[in-house]
Amino acid sequence: MKYNDFKIGFQGTFTKTITEEVNRKFGELVEDFNPVHFDEERMKKSIFGRRATNGFLTESTIGAALVHMFTSDNTIVIALKKEIKLLAPVFIGDTITATVNVKEKYPEKLRLLCDCSVKKQDGTEVVKAEFLVKILDI
Repeated sequence: MKYNDFKIGFQGTFTKTITEEVNRKFGELVEDFNPVHFDEERMKKSIFGRRATNGFLTESTIGAALVHMFTSDNTIVIALKKEIKLLAPVFIGDTITATVNVKEKYPEKLRLLCDCSVKKQDGTEVVKAEFLVKILDI
């Protein structure tokens, strides 16, 4: 596919289960060992009642959906701008699905504006976002 093949309404998804291993590896990768993500005892006393995964890990599923949607033998995708709202926590064991929809096209610069959402397995929306991406035909 090439830029002109991506129409308004084009949609893609990416699903990931947040396991203990995924949570640990992400913390190690970004060196974020916030007790919110790693100290079960302390988090029992918090508003969440248990550990929540890193919001950036949750958000990263949108990036994965973008890559799966727009990267091919002929194209690559580059995120230029994003606006993100974290709406609810994601816990170890949750399965989350990022959904990306092309909302607007800017053909003169090969850009797409995408509405994005991440939901848990029970339908709870945990992230609402908008991404501006550039599609490079290569």
